[in-house]
Amino acid sequence: RKQARRTSYYFVTMTSSCTTTTTTATSAPSSSSTSLSLAAGGGPEALEEYAASFASISKSSKIQNPKLVKLAGAAALPLSYLAGAAMTPSRRLAARAIGGIVTAVAAGGVGKSAVEEDVRKGCPAAIARRLLELGLEDANVADGVERLREDYGVEEVDFVDMKTEVYGVYLQGMAKNPLLKTSEMKELTNLRNALRLTNQQLGQAHAEAAVKFFRDISRFASKEELADEDHPDRISLDKYLFLSERAFRQGGETEEAFTFEMSRIGKAFDGLTKEQCLERVENTAKPFYERALNSARSKLDSGAVNPEMLSRAKATLGLSDEVAHQMHIEEFAKEVRVQLGMPETDDEDDEEEDEFIEDEEGNLKLVEREVKDTSGIKFQEGAFERLSKLQEVLSLSDIEGDLEISSTVTEFWCNTALAVMNDAIAKTKSPDKAWSIIEKRQKELFLQDSSMKKLLTQITIQSLGTMLEKTRLFADVGNQAATVNGLNDLIEAKNICKEVLTHGGWKEFDDFEATIFDPNDTSSACGFLSPSVRYNMHRLYFYRSISKGDAGKKKVSDETMAKLQEVQKILGVPESEINFEYKQYFCPDLQKALTAATEEVAKGNATSALVDTYKAEIQQMKADYRLDNDMVVFYSAPLYNEALYKIAGKAPGGIPTKDDVNTLKCLQDLLDIDEVNAQRVASEVFADTYKKAIKEALGSTGIIAEEYRKPLDDLKDRLGMSEEECREIYVRAMSEKFKPMVEFISNEMERLVLTQDQLSQKRGIDYGEDYFKSGKSASGKLGLGTEGNIMRDIMNLIDFYTENDLIEKREVGTKKIEKKIPAEEEGGEEQTITEEVPVYENTYPITALSSGAITEQLAELCYRQFLVSSFTEQGPNAARYEASKGTWGGILGLSSAKMEEIGSNIGGMVYDNYITQMMGSKGALDQQDMMFLANVQAKLGITAEEGEDLMLKTQTKVLSEEASVLFGSEKEPSPETIKAFREKCNSLGLDLQNDIGISKARLVDLFQYEIGPGINSGDITNDDGDLIDEIRDSLGLAEEEGEEVIESIISTRSRGLLAEAKSFVLRGMAADAVARLKELVQYAAFVDGDLGLAPEKSDAQKMYFSFAASDFEGLDEETVEKQKVLLKTALGIPDVE
Repeated sequence: RKQARRTSYYFVTMTSSCTTTTTTATSAPSSSSTSLSLAAGGGPEALEEYAASFASISKSSKIQNPKLVKLAGAAALPLSYLAGAAMTPSRRLAARAIGGIVTAVAAGGVGKSAVEEDVRKGCPAAIARRLLELGLEDANVADGVERLREDYGVEEVDFVDMKTEVYGVYLQGMAKNPLLKTSEMKELTNLRNALRLTNQQLGQAHAEAAVKFFRDISRFASKEELADEDHPDRISLDKYLFLSERAFRQGGETEEAFTFEMSRIGKAFDGLTKEQCLERVENTAKPFYERALNSARSKLDSGAVNPEMLSRAKATLGLSDEVAHQMHIEEFAKEVRVQLGMPETDDEDDEEEDEFIEDEEGNLKLVEREVKDTSGIKFQEGAFERLSKLQEVLSLSDIEGDLEISSTVTEFWCNTALAVMNDAIAKTKSPDKAWSIIEKRQKELFLQDSSMKKLLTQITIQSLGTMLEKTRLFADVGNQAATVNGLNDLIEAKNICKEVLTHGGWKEFDDFEATIFDPNDTSSACGFLSPSVRYNMHRLYFYRSISKGDAGKKKVSDETMAKLQEVQKILGVPESEINFEYKQYFCPDLQKALTAATEEVAKGNATSALVDTYKAEIQQMKADYRLDNDMVVFYSAPLYNEALYKIAGKAPGGIPTKDDVNTLKCLQDLLDIDEVNAQRVASEVFADTYKKAIKEALGSTGIIAEEYRKPLDDLKDRLGMSEEECREIYVRAMSEKFKPMVEFISNEMERLVLTQDQLSQKRGIDYGEDYFKSGKSASGKLGLGTEGNIMRDIMNLIDFYTENDLIEKREVGTKKIEKKIPAEEEGGEEQTITEEVPVYENTYPITALSSGAITEQLAELCYRQFLVSSFTEQGPNAARYEASKGTWGGILGLSSAKMEEIGSNIGGMVYDNYITQMMGSKGALDQQDMMFLANVQAKLGITAEEGEDLMLKTQTKVLSEEASVLFGSEKEPSPETIKAFREKCNSLGLDLQNDIGISKARLVDLFQYEIGPGINSGDITNDDGDLIDEIRDSLGLAEEEGEEVIESIISTRSRGLLAEAKSFVLRGMAADAVARLKELVQYAAFVDGDLGLAPEKSDAQKMYFSFAASDFEGLDEETVEKQKVLLKTALGIPDVE
């Protein structure tokens, strides 16, 4: 409707606007090409006016043809030439030029610069005329426009400015006409192509034109008029924005560039933001797309429309997918109304306004309007097919299509359904008939089940809620009879509605009451009432429904109970409120009966017949009053508790007699007191009695003798207490005896390990020397000291704990074991099966730590002391101590991990001392030593892995100390000592560097110390490579490292031998020289003679000749020759003979 008003307004004002504009343009042409009064006819008209505005320039100019400027060259053209050229009729430029020259003889001249200026001024008009003459769609128009630049001699930059100005003139003329045509978008694209504008030039043209356009518009239109969306000038501005947006988008601008260009235009249009610009663009484009949708709908039956056509239209107009999709939905909704025989739109102006009247109290009430008859509204024949086809064309989902249909037809269907449901409640229609009408109406209006379920729920809620509201009025004034009748009618109406809805077979209505009467939902049939109102209505119904039978006894019949339950669901009353009502009404009678029966039975000598008599009366009352067992127990439990306390108070020594026990059992049966509650109350009453009996059974020894155990069990049964409660009381009683025993041991341990001063400082008391057991000060050591024996006290505590059965077993999991099954018959095979058995662990309900009788440090010290004593004990108590280690740790409250840690610490000390002594005396551990360590391991509870680790650590420590001694001596260690140390480490699998901690440099020294003397003495020769490799490998040295050591030894010794041999030769001591040279040959053998020596040749020859002349007795010729060759190589004289 808004678009229609905008269009009609435009046509009303169009004639006068066009007339005014034309008159203005004719009578007062613009004197400037930058300030134009634009025509309303569009772009071409604006170009004509633009070109016409240059007419005065053309007439005053002395040249009409720009090509004459080119012929003139660099010379000035006389004015008479221009006149002659203009009057010469010849079309040929040369002839005209001759005529111009002849004329110019007599006339004065005109300067070249003035001519060029006139030419340039005429170029914009020439561009406009060229566009008008050729048309924007002409294939040659772009080239034609481009030739004008050359013809008029205009620079490229100036020519671009002229083209953008012409484009802006055309755009302003197009926007001046408020009526937008889709062809104008293509027209602008053609114009851009004809002028060959780049994106940047196009943006500049739109921006500059926007400034001029808004300035022209705002001269005659106020801000209020420009804010009116229906004003022609506002429509022109929106059209300008639309054309600009389309031009930028179709030009392929980046998002950043697009934002920049639109922001420039928005700024020119009185500071519009980009978002405001795009909103106005969208509003401009939507009417065109709406016409496209209308056209598609009108041509639907022709098959000429498809989704692709709409997609192209949407893309052309630049609409977003979201906006276009919403318009599709609106168009589909129009067609739905048309197919229902209704107008496309529901005119909101035609809706009736609500009317109100004033009641007697002055309150305004809404006047209920008569519901219109919409039963005749239904879809035409073929509507489903047409709507399905339109849905496909509009690319709508089934859900969206169904939703639009549902939103349109809901009112019509509801009118029918509500009337039919009211008829069914009024019993003018059967439930079957009502459902058939509802279902038929559903099919007529194409309503889906999912929508109808919700609507039926709302209609049912409305119908039943209305009835409940009327009944509420009676309840508010305390009218019980009317309230009961109203609720009974509501029950009947509810059942009718339920029967109607069950025809649909929908599981949503399986729990009808929960769906319709949800008290937590304010929109349900009862949710609009407050809880107090609903509870009051139920209370009125409840009191009115109770009947009185024989002898005035109250009674609830089956029929009444069923109705009460239905009313409870209708009103959403919780069970807690129902129970409250029952207690208020029935329970005084129940409590009276229970009290009388309890008092009679509690007198004693109760029999089963007496109990059965009273029990039958109570059961009958429960049945008449429809009371559940929980409500009876609510009153009976306090009566039983009171009776139990009275019996306990009269019992001798607080222990009930046999008759008392019988009375309590009869009361439990009469009052429905279960065993758990009876035991719980008994524990509260007789706990002190049972605890006292336990303490008396302990006696002076602190251990319950066997003859007292059965009487304690009998007492437990007589008191009626549970096993768990008795066990808890038992543990509490034992704890009172247990704590002083622990405190005594704690004090003795402190006396054992602390000095007199330490103990005095800790306790704040000055103790004399005689306080300590030994009669002297304690050693003050924390560790393995055993001075002062407290083992007897510890074992007494362990006996107290175990013989009083305080240790409990708890199942912590299961494990699988293999079990052998004997053969069933002779000669059969024995079978092995896998069986899963529970795994138990001992738990200690009271511990030294949990009782607060000892600190954690002292607890660990006590356990350590016990382990040391059990380890060192060799007498008859050794086995007993050994078996009690875990029990003692549990009694102290230590975890398994802590006990293992303490055992490992003690084991480490024992291992360290023993292994150090044995390795110091024997060098290695033998089988006897290993057996001793295994015994230690077993006694201290050390695992095999932990024992192996302790042994390794101790051995490593011993060998590390040996290594320190080895290197700490001033003398160089002998090869034998090094070999023994090395082999000892290797035999234990210890790495000298990683385990013993010997550095790489010292390992190299050990290698040198071990092989050096052998090489020097000749005991290790080049043939002993395996031995050298063995030594090197055992020291953990690489092959290259071994070679470096050997080379160093050989090099150092060889240079010394050479110097000595040379000295002996010079002194004529040939025998001594030969002895040194023979030793040198031994070293040369290691490196094939390459010792790196460089003696003078003369000295070398003398030494060699002395060697060659020496006695080689005992050597074969081959060996002698080999030694000579080695020596010559070593001395660097291989060619000497």
